[in-house]
Amino acid sequence: MAKLEKPIRTCVVCRSKLTKDNLIRLQCKDYKLITFDGIGRSFYICKECQEKTLLDIEAKRIEKALFKQCKKKDEYLVQLKEILTHVR
Repeated sequence: MAKLEKPIRTCVVCRSKLTKDNLIRLQCKDYKLITFDGIGRSFYICKECQEKTLLDIEAKRIEKALFKQCKKKDEYLVQLKEILTHVR
């Protein structure tokens, strides 16, 4: 029988391709970022970019990636930091 491979996803910030285990899945809903486990549009951020977010490294790059996904700039970087501190 064929061996199944794990799904590979792309981090929206650094564009690295990783398995889903190494990424956090987020969604923009009603102009708020939320963690997402359902079916539908969402995006992934890798653990390395999560650490950079918490340490304020490359904030512009992360903000730009979030803006591309969410289409409305409304303190998404602050919301992402809140999500990451509560997820850990």
